[in-house]
Amino acid sequence: MKIAIIGAGLAGLTLAQRLAKVHDVTVYEKARGPGGRMSTRRADPFVFDHGAQYFTVETERFTRFLAPFLDSGLITSWPKDIARIGGARLSNKEKWVASPAMNSLCKTLAGGVSVQTQVHIDHLERVRGTWTLVDKTGAQLGPFDWVISSAPSVQTAALFPDEFSGRAALDKTEMTGCFALMLGFEAPLGLSWTALKSSTPPIGWMAVNSTKPGRPEPYSILIQSDNEWAETHLEDDPDKVRSALLAAASDHAGTDLSAASHQVMHRWRYAATRTPAGAPFLIDPALNLAACGDWCLGGKVEAAFLSASELADQFESSSST
Repeated sequence: MKIAIIGAGLAGLTLAQRLAKVHDVTVYEKARGPGGRMSTRRADPFVFDHGAQYFTVETERFTRFLAPFLDSGLITSWPKDIARIGGARLSNKEKWVASPAMNSLCKTLAGGVSVQTQVHIDHLERVRGTWTLVDKTGAQLGPFDWVISSAPSVQTAALFPDEFSGRAALDKTEMTGCFALMLGFEAPLGLSWTALKSSTPPIGWMAVNSTKPGRPEPYSILIQSDNEWAETHLEDDPDKVRSALLAAASDHAGTDLSAASHQVMHRWRYAATRTPAGAPFLIDPALNLAACGDWCLGGKVEAAFLSASELADQFESSSST
């Protein structure tokens, strides 16, 4: 079958790796490269993992998947200690990052499949039992026997027709936003921590990104807002949001962070999952549409992998019967 997968994050690429063993698979990604919310932004000489900061491992299946990457050094442990403010709660499980950048894992997975970047899918058209994807420029892509979206739930819901059998699950899923403030400095600040978790809005997380394994030396700090705070300020003036984050983060750091020579803020409209879909994946065999992603199971990196893996299992099971 010819299968289109929308989104080149961990879910989309995990699924593509599996399905491409049997089917003709093309992945479409609107960004300049793979990664999704495991993205990395470069602003010479600084590097920022401005999406997922780390991930934990809870299942044997994810452990097996990561084993070769641990052996090769692509996955490493970080950080060993995290400061906490305001009674912030955080899992004690070991935390892992990809090296030399958070998107390195997705880049590696993308190496074995067909990935078309900077293609923003606008809508789908059903023609004589097959699907055509239409991008923002009006270009038509296809036809495809199946279309699978690994995009955030709201974006998937906008692409899929109302009669999609997973519509109710899509509509109940809730995702929240996040602001990521990237700061680069001429010299190290001498902070007493490498990462900090806060339960006091507007700050949710701070980290010295340049301390992560494999990152370049120029001193960089990544600040992420509290998700619920971000949700109420998504449409605010960006300069006001940046000022609020800088002021609060400076208090946590005990030094004026506005002295950063590099200051860029990114808005993630769909960053975390407040209410998951409640199923590992959504599929409609009558329409040949399916969806997967971290939002199906709860929003973590591992959830993205598990969602895609279970959908791949479903395809393999259907192919063998």
